[in-house]
Amino acid sequence: MELPLRTAILHSSSSLQQRFHTHKPTPELPSPFSLFLANPLRLPSSTFASKDQQHYFPAKATGTRAVLNPISKGLSCTGAFCGDSSCDDDDDDGKGFLDNYEMIFRDCDKLIESFMLHETDWRKFLILNKKWSNIRPHFFRHCQDKADAIDNPVLKNKLLWLRKKLKEIDEELQRHNELILMIKENPSEISEIVSRSRRDFTREFFTHLHTIAESSVNNLETQNDFAKLRNMCLAAVKDYDSAMESIEALNAAELNFQDVIKSPSDTSCWKIDNLGEKNQCFNPELVAHWLQLCYNVEEVRRVHAIVLKCFRHSNTYIDNNLICSYLRLVELDRARCVFDGMPRKNTVTWTAIIDGYLKCNLDDEAFKLFQDSVKHGVPANSKMFVCIMNLSGKRVDLKLGKQIHARILKSRWRNIIVDNAVVHFYAKCGDISSAFRAFDCMTERDVICWTTMITACSQQGFGYEAMLMLSQMLGEGFFPNEYTICSALKACGENKALKFGTQLHGAIIKNICKSDVFIGTSLVDMYAKCGLMVDSKGVFDRMKIRNTATWTSIISGYARNGFGEEAINLFRLMESKRIHVNKLTVLSVLMACGTTKALLIGREVHAQIIKRIFHTNMYIGSTLVWFYCKCKEYSYAFKVLQHMPLRDVVSWTAIISGCARLGLELEALEFLQEMMEEGVLPNSYTYSSALKACAELEAPMLGKLIHSYASKSPASSNVFVNSALIYMYSKCGYVADAFQVFDNMPEKNLVSWESMILAYAWNGHAREALKLVHRMQAEGFVVDDYIHTTVVSACGGVEHVDIHQNSESSSYYLHS
Repeated sequence: MELPLRTAILHSSSSLQQRFHTHKPTPELPSPFSLFLANPLRLPSSTFASKDQQHYFPAKATGTRAVLNPISKGLSCTGAFCGDSSCDDDDDDGKGFLDNYEMIFRDCDKLIESFMLHETDWRKFLILNKKWSNIRPHFFRHCQDKADAIDNPVLKNKLLWLRKKLKEIDEELQRHNELILMIKENPSEISEIVSRSRRDFTREFFTHLHTIAESSVNNLETQNDFAKLRNMCLAAVKDYDSAMESIEALNAAELNFQDVIKSPSDTSCWKIDNLGEKNQCFNPELVAHWLQLCYNVEEVRRVHAIVLKCFRHSNTYIDNNLICSYLRLVELDRARCVFDGMPRKNTVTWTAIIDGYLKCNLDDEAFKLFQDSVKHGVPANSKMFVCIMNLSGKRVDLKLGKQIHARILKSRWRNIIVDNAVVHFYAKCGDISSAFRAFDCMTERDVICWTTMITACSQQGFGYEAMLMLSQMLGEGFFPNEYTICSALKACGENKALKFGTQLHGAIIKNICKSDVFIGTSLVDMYAKCGLMVDSKGVFDRMKIRNTATWTSIISGYARNGFGEEAINLFRLMESKRIHVNKLTVLSVLMACGTTKALLIGREVHAQIIKRIFHTNMYIGSTLVWFYCKCKEYSYAFKVLQHMPLRDVVSWTAIISGCARLGLELEALEFLQEMMEEGVLPNSYTYSSALKACAELEAPMLGKLIHSYASKSPASSNVFVNSALIYMYSKCGYVADAFQVFDNMPEKNLVSWESMILAYAWNGHAREALKLVHRMQAEGFVVDDYIHTTVVSACGGVEHVDIHQNSESSSYYLHS
């Protein structure tokens, strides 16, 4: 059989060569670019001329676009693709093309002969054969042409079967090579690649990798790389298969759970017994998974009942899962019953119950449980340390937190989560310096710890440090999340750092992080606090999603910046869209109504406050008192104050300052007395308002009594309180006392200077008033026209040249 088969193959090859016959030359060749556009996957029939003859090459001899690569070595027919190159009737080009093509055909014949006459590993042969990549575009067409030229049906079928089999192997090898290339380009995404293309990671693929590695005997580095790639793929496939098996087991457990949980209690245990017949044991791991599937308390109680029936003895693992399930559904009492009934408790048990009490804001009970765990000698782990640090932060127990921190430093449980909890604890307690020290000692950092520090600085008034931390974070290659950005924008707004805030806004637009409603709200608030209401409104209008906080930010921004009417209009729009109004929204609207004296709208808001039971809130009550005083409605302000269940210094100051402005000085002083009888200590604003009331009443004895109270409080150094004292003493004619207050002031502002100068001028001490004007100018303050006119009017005939700048003290002049 071997000799006839070889003869037949050679005969078919010679018959194929006869297809190159002479043909008359065509007058003109079309442009190669136009031919390519006409059919990008086929070359048309073309004519190539040599010195002796012209050969016609039929279109079907070149199957795909890949033919261009090997044939182009013998052609210069590139046209528009190669600039000035064109199709020439060059002798060498035509001869080179024919030689190249005949050589490819000879290689194809040798491969066909080898595959049909010798038993060999075709897959390995194609991988190792270096010529295959060049001839593969022509090989399958050549096989088809040979089969068409053979008359023997047996040989024809064998050749067609060979073509089909090799084409399948070749396509599979191409898929393997593409997969290898994908893995090489993205080695870190091997798990995702396996999950997407698990069916391609076959035994043949790994054999393919092994064959390539074996072929690189002369290059050890390449061989090692392919060996590592093979091992990495094997590990990823193994992990994926294990995960899929786990998922299948979990799905089966879920079906069993649904079947058991929906059955009557009498048949539940019977069905659980049947699980053993299906090789599905009712073990603690299955119970734990069932508990995770529970969506309500009834389901957890049902599983709990099944556990009590099926397990004779208490199992710590099951009990821990029961505690966690009850706590997840905020069933603290049931969790505590399970906890109390456990004969053996471990660290997980204590950590779970302490954390449950902590999440329910029962800090004292959580602390007692922690003390009990220490008495029982329970060894702490990392989760326990995190839980206790959170407890210390909520209780603002700096002493306990420092003790736990010392224990952490001596233990082996330090990790990035524990270190984050330590930093968060110090930030919660307001100890920024200790938080920075803990942060600097961290061996590893992540976005969470950076965000914790930036948020702590922003919330505690260290805005510039927060912005500096954000810059340092970006410099170290960390990308902020939405919480980081919101804290940084808050710092920009509080410190009026418009430039930094604008840069941050630009970074958000460039997708430094995912922009959401919280970042948009922070931008609205930042621009509003910087006084740029146009930019704030622009951000607000561009937001596709707005929540209550967004509307409140823009309304409070308009109210703070004196645009009360715009704030009220936005509030009306907010109500028409049926967006929930919170307490901060109400405060902002009342502020806008107070600045615009919009009594009617304010009373409407007051009615809504009563309907929504906001009137019990101390801050809203204080703002209502301020609003009614602003609108000169003292009776309403007094009624609101009377109905407030709790009154703080802000509430009392609002009514005292309101009465002082309305000319009700006696009522203001009566409220001050009532306030102090309730044990509420006045602040600097309270003292300033009360002293102005004393000045208007010209009651120096009451003023001195208030002065004595103020001197014993931190308000004694407040510049506004001192200015009010100067005004009160001067109004009552006690100029020497006024100057004594002025002289003892640690810090003087423009109001202080003007108050003292006017005190001299009103009481006839023209020379001292002029001397103080000169001192004021010498210290860099500008004297306005009102002060200048008042002093000159008080001076009468005194000339400026008569004033001698001597070193005699003002107090000596006044007393003399």
